[in-house]
Formats: sequence, C-alpha cells, structure tokens
Amino acid sequence: RPGLRKQLGTVEHAERCLETAGLPKGFALAVDDPDWDAVIEEETELALSRTGRDVGTPIISFQPPSGLSFFGPVISRVPSDEEAVPLWNAVIELASFPGFAEMKRSLREAPQINVLGTLEADPVMEDWEAGSRKAHKPKT
Repeated sequence: RPGLRKQLGTVEHAERCLETAGLPKGFALAVDDPDWDAVIEEETELALSRTGRDVGTPIISFQPPSGLSFFGPVISRVPSDEEAVPLWNAVIELASFPGFAEMKRSLREAPQINVLGTLEADPVMEDWEAGSRKAHKPKT
C-alpha cells in the first residue's frame, strides 16, 4: 500500500495495532518517549553481542543472561493455534543444540500479514537475493 512505510512506527499506527490486540491505546505514547531509548539500545547491544552483528530482527534470546540468542524465526504468516506450539517447540529444539547456527532459504512467500493487506489464498513467492526481494513464481 502506498505510504505504508511512513505510517509504521507512528503513534497512530501503534494505537491501531494495540486496539487490534485488545490492549490500551495509551501504550502507544511510548513510541515517542525518549525515556525508553537507553533501555532499547542496551537490550539491542546485548542481543547483538550474543548473535553477532550480521543479523536482522527478530532476535530471540534463550535462557538469559547466559544462553544463546538467534535471529529468527522469520515466518510469512501468523500460525494457527494448532500450528503455533509445534512451531515454537521446533525453534526451541534447534536452539538447544550447541552447534546450531543457521537454517535459511531465500525462496519464500510474500508476507501474509493483515497490516500489509496481502492475505492471499495463493501467495506470490519471492526470491531474496543479497538481502532484497525479487518476485518469483515457483515452477510447477
């Protein structure tokens, strides 16, 4: 949707997200509250010290403060209630293996998230090259 990036991170956008989640819209005021900046920067640095700097978000930390942290998981849609627990258990299982570092593929479906307006029965597949999207329809 045109102009979507400019809307993300605004108080108004946060209010809509909070309202959708059934949470108080007043929490959105924290978006512009500089009192949170130091805490966010400190936690970001801690997470990056545990993953290395060549990662994106999300970063999940297991068994803080001394456990491992990983970038991911990156998923294109919100799992159903039936899918969520097995997915999370699989993430925990991988993270618990001492030598596990990464599992990745660049071919993936476009994000199926309501805020992006792209919930589709047959989503477009995208091939990510060098960190950017390249639209790709899978060969059938």
